[in-house]
Amino acid sequence: MNKTKITEIRETYTVKSIIKGEGLAIDGTKFENITSVRFKPVATVEGGARFWHYILDTIIYNGFATIVGVPIVLLLVFLGVDISMLTDESVAGNLLDRMVSWLILYPGYYILFESTLQSTPGKLILGRIVVDEYGEKPSFMTIVKRSYIRIIPFETFSCFSGLGWHDSWSETMVIRKKDLEELKLALKVQEFDAESNINEQKI
Repeated sequence: MNKTKITEIRETYTVKSIIKGEGLAIDGTKFENITSVRFKPVATVEGGARFWHYILDTIIYNGFATIVGVPIVLLLVFLGVDISMLTDESVAGNLLDRMVSWLILYPGYYILFESTLQSTPGKLILGRIVVDEYGEKPSFMTIVKRSYIRIIPFETFSCFSGLGWHDSWSETMVIRKKDLEELKLALKVQEFDAESNINEQKI
């Protein structure tokens, strides 16, 4: 059986429809409940709601960069790189500092935590988790792709209008853990019903 995306979970819903006609009511109308089927909305964490774990992760990242940055500097010394450039204001010094920060430390923070914990410390504190379109843990390479998309200039602002570029381009999303549990339960029910229908047709 093909896997079902969490955006393809179906649910029934009821709406009231007005029926007009003679003798139906004093004003000639009555209401009738109509049941339909739709895809269950996925409550992804978007816009301003993401601001808070962004703030938390920014604070925690600064500590992470300090701790991890020391071994990197030692490695550069071992490789014979003149690290004095990291402390001067020259163009070369600023460029080296940016390369270490934005090409190694910054994406490395997200790769480390999202590939192991499926969440960053900021998201963990707020009970949020990163999933793929099937509600499962994204592959390591997907996390790498998602993390490096973050270094694109102004990418952070894309999150305020919905899914960020690092979400949509990597086909991942951030949702609350309790919402994920509800989606997985609904997914199991739908898959069980589909399998039952197949078995009934075979009989």
